[in-house]
Amino acid sequence: MLGIVEVISLLLGLAGFSLHPNPKPPTADAALAYALPDADIVLHVDAQTILPGNYKLLTDLPNQPAIKASPELAKAVREIVMNVEGARGIAKTTTGIDISTDVADATLFVKVVPGHEPDAVGAVHGKFSPAVIEKLGKMTGGPVSKIGGGTIAELDARNAVAVTKDGVFLGGVKQLVRDRLADGWKAPPHGPGTNLGYAAEVIANKPVFAMVLTMSPAARQDATGALGKNFLTDLVNRHKAATFAVFTDGIGWTWVDTSKAGLDSMSQVSDGVIDLMRAAQIAPRGVAKILIGVLDSYKGTDKQVDELIRRKADLMKLVTTFTGDGQFKVTKNADAGKLRLDVRATGKSFSEVVPAGFVVPLAVLGFVVGRKPVSTPPAVSAPPVRPSLTPPPPPPPPVPPKKK
Repeated sequence: MLGIVEVISLLLGLAGFSLHPNPKPPTADAALAYALPDADIVLHVDAQTILPGNYKLLTDLPNQPAIKASPELAKAVREIVMNVEGARGIAKTTTGIDISTDVADATLFVKVVPGHEPDAVGAVHGKFSPAVIEKLGKMTGGPVSKIGGGTIAELDARNAVAVTKDGVFLGGVKQLVRDRLADGWKAPPHGPGTNLGYAAEVIANKPVFAMVLTMSPAARQDATGALGKNFLTDLVNRHKAATFAVFTDGIGWTWVDTSKAGLDSMSQVSDGVIDLMRAAQIAPRGVAKILIGVLDSYKGTDKQVDELIRRKADLMKLVTTFTGDGQFKVTKNADAGKLRLDVRATGKSFSEVVPAGFVVPLAVLGFVVGRKPVSTPPAVSAPPVRPSLTPPPPPPPPVPPKKK
């Protein structure tokens, strides 16, 4: 098991993992070129902000001096990297796709079909060729064919994958994929106020991840029937559009309501969410500072606590890396005329807005400081058996013989 020294070294090594801005982010036109025009749900991810930089940091992790200094930690990290690299190698050999370099961005379009599986199709930009489809066809045993300059492989009776003539990887319902390979395919419009229009707005802001909901009446009925009567079903029924996005410097969301009262309600909910986000930065940082400040009182009670005292500077570095001061910037616009709410929370980095990693250092501190020191009591041998000092009782007097 790794000790506290190894845990601190590992967390310091992981501090470099982050969301990196993409110098060439996907455009809305490119991301929506093969969209479902009536999609209820749109999911978009810019893989270049996540994969290349962090993958390199992961593979370089075993070479960090602090990790190399601990044989046990170095071995554990090497095993993790080997497993990841092994999975990457298998995927590249079998499909021809290198997940660390070949994927640029992906967008998934889903249309709810009540009582049936949803219709879905996804478009992935990156380094793809017809050879990828031929390999996938051989793996699944499905037929491979050419349509409109693209290559398609049928995975089963319902689904297929393809690479278009312009090198975009498609996957989803077979007929939807076929439609998008045809010579007559045209990108659907994404004008303001339409399903894809809201998606275009979000993608134009260069998110790392985005989700857009513009559910049809049938999709709403299907969702609320399974959820029952509550706040969530009220939101599903009441909203016209809802978006949520993650950026390299924070998060944001948009809400378009169908009533003034509903807009006011969501505005208040948004204020509460922002308050909780600020508290999630300030409170953990304060608790961590208190714990670090009282460590000296436990000096000499436990070797791991003594090691924490020695590494207090590193602990504070972890706290400031994984949390912020709660002073991130918030822009909020509630337009009563359009029944639209736009909120954006930004900081110098994503972790200054959403302290996703604060749990790790706090858990380490809480475990070590809160645990009771365990000492091994000295072995105690059983006392020797001593003879009793009380004299034994006298024997009974002899019984006289009977007279004849």
